[in-house]
Amino acid sequence: MDQSKNIDLSGDTLARLRGLFPALSPAERKVGEYVLEHSQEVVRLTLAEIAKQAGVSDATAVRFCRSLGYDGWVGFKFALVQTLPHTPQLIHNGISSEDDPGTLARKVLLGSKQALDDTLAILDTDTFQKAVNLIARAKTIMIAGVGTSGPMAHEMYNRLFRLGLNCQVQTDSYLQVMQVALLTPDDALIVISQTGDSDDPRRTAAEAKRAGVPVICITGNILSQLAELADVVLLSVSQESMPETISSRIAQYGLIHAIYVCLAMSSMEKTIENEETIWRALMRKAPYQSGET
Repeated sequence: MDQSKNIDLSGDTLARLRGLFPALSPAERKVGEYVLEHSQEVVRLTLAEIAKQAGVSDATAVRFCRSLGYDGWVGFKFALVQTLPHTPQLIHNGISSEDDPGTLARKVLLGSKQALDDTLAILDTDTFQKAVNLIARAKTIMIAGVGTSGPMAHEMYNRLFRLGLNCQVQTDSYLQVMQVALLTPDDALIVISQTGDSDDPRRTAAEAKRAGVPVICITGNILSQLAELADVVLLSVSQESMPETISSRIAQYGLIHAIYVCLAMSSMEKTIENEETIWRALMRKAPYQSGET
């Protein structure tokens, strides 16, 4: 069931859950009961963890969120965080107003380390190899990311163009669609979106699929609509309750750099030659304004 057209999403999330509870399926009610009883803990759980705690499948947890009018688990959890009393958890998980600066720094850095550890733990080597192969074979590589994913798209572009690959980066949603429309099945699209639920990345990926262009996505949501459109999904894991966090960016950067290293090692001599050429250009003194060269 989809209640999204009938619900005002600006109100109290728990109140909305209570109001819609009778209309949920029996399996979805299990998720709802757990959320109502453990609302403070839920904001720190992943989709898989809440499904396990409620005794249902991951897909059921996603349907629960969509029955309440949200695109997915991240959207529901973000709304729930806004409903709960304001606490330091809105800034970063696991911190307290009593923490001194040193303790806060330690917790933030440990959270970033945890994101890398979790991303490594679920990394599927075959899937990763497939992503590398698609990029290596592509005649043109388009990298897309909007909003806070834009800097990561530029970071990936900065890595790949150094290898001599024909790549483009686009962070404007309309220009993304225009550029994707000109790609062919011999090219590749890389979309970066931690939530996977934003309309713009989905639209870009959908246009690529219509054109037969292979799609690689880097996301934290394996059950998102963006992930469903992708040929290859690389998961960047973050335990933060708020979407688009710094820890998720660190996990994404780790995946991006791993892709770069794999591609670089496949053509090591060319990579070293390119890097030396780049550094010579950077170290070369600029000419004086008088016109000296």
